[in-house]
Amino acid sequence: MPPLSIRLRLTLWFSALMVVALTAFSIAVIWLHLLWGRGQFDSELASLGAETALVMQEELGESGKVQRAVQEAYHSIDVPDRAIAILDGRGTPLVARWQGFRYDVASVSIPITHSAHIGTATDQGREWRVFIQREASVDGDYVILVAGPLDQLKRQQRLLWRVLLLATPLVVLCTAAVCWWVASSALRPVTRMAAQAEALTVQSAHWQLDAPPVADELGQLARAFNRLLGRLGSALQMQRQFMADASHELRTPVSVIQTATEVTLERADRETWEYRDALVICQEQSARLSRTVEDMFVLARADAGGYPLTRRPLYVDELVAECVKAASVLAAARQIALVTRAEPEVSMSGDDALLRQLVTNLIDNAVRYTATGGTVTVTVKTEGAFVTIAVSDTGPGIAADDRARVFERFVRLDAARSGTPGAGLGLPIARWIAEQHAGTVTLQPNATGGCLFVARLPRKPGAGPADESRQPSASSGHAGH
Repeated sequence: MPPLSIRLRLTLWFSALMVVALTAFSIAVIWLHLLWGRGQFDSELASLGAETALVMQEELGESGKVQRAVQEAYHSIDVPDRAIAILDGRGTPLVARWQGFRYDVASVSIPITHSAHIGTATDQGREWRVFIQREASVDGDYVILVAGPLDQLKRQQRLLWRVLLLATPLVVLCTAAVCWWVASSALRPVTRMAAQAEALTVQSAHWQLDAPPVADELGQLARAFNRLLGRLGSALQMQRQFMADASHELRTPVSVIQTATEVTLERADRETWEYRDALVICQEQSARLSRTVEDMFVLARADAGGYPLTRRPLYVDELVAECVKAASVLAAARQIALVTRAEPEVSMSGDDALLRQLVTNLIDNAVRYTATGGTVTVTVKTEGAFVTIAVSDTGPGIAADDRARVFERFVRLDAARSGTPGAGLGLPIARWIAEQHAGTVTLQPNATGGCLFVARLPRKPGAGPADESRQPSASSGHAGH
């Protein structure tokens, strides 16, 4: 059985609720009408009994004889469809107009005290309301009986039942129709958005739904979905850009290797040094290709969440000193001074291999973009529950407009491109490593005019601004300057 639509479910639910509500309302109306009708009927009988008692008292005041008073009351009070009788103290009728009411002393409860009593008596399937009141006089007690049939009240009850039984289905049908129309109108934007979402493809130029202009729940859903589509579109665009940039970065060393080998093999006989130069070129480009592929593999595992941390206690000052020593060869070749300013015994818990790569990438980035004779300064210090690693250089710096792009993958800003190797993946990996440790890597203003990259890492797990298990998003890894 196919699932019911939301419109049909809403209609069925509201119709069922309306049936329950109308049934309860009808029962309440019938019950209240019965109570009100009987109350009105009883008041009428009590008034008629009081009028009879008043006539009896006036005549008894004049003659003092119950028989004369009874006759006077009999001739004075005559109401159609109302049985009026005056009984003696034992319940025997003195005078009566029964109007179809069959009196039986055994079936009517005669009050013993001077009080009134109202009850229901059944005569051959016909119900009567009976008012009985005992009165006292100098000539002895007498009883006033007033009775009336409940036929009219029952007819009203039956008519009311018929009206309610006829009106309830009509109201339920009207409610179902209105509910169906309201649900259809309310869900029409959802149907339209579903059709638009179904039509979206990877090649669609416009990844947005027509959001309702009102600020209701559907409008909020549409706007949230549009924001999601925007993020997906950005991710897809970034993926396409990544593929294009990766292809470009991989194509360059492959082309150089291919060109070098083709040129070398064009002639069957070459000198030894020519072969050696070709092999050196191939070795350099294959090393560059290997580094690029390795960096791309690291970022791919980072995006997939498949790069767990292996934490252990370590001294950051010693780790930085070893990274500086390894980078000193490249710095010396470019006549760049490497200066280390580290507090002693700065400890933290972290992944040794990843932290080494973070520091190495920051130092390598600074050395590559610092002119000959410049200075790169590495500072290590503690700030409360955090360790700060700052790498400052005296290079050309980065324009303010480009600082937002400096951590994007494969981005190598124009001012720093010429003559510098690398694929633009060093800073993205550094930021990812920091985020894996619940820390940050930021580009801050530098008094020397160059760049100042600051890595801020929590000394203990859980002390940073984010949980260590958080994986970087597709846009969190970014590039060298």
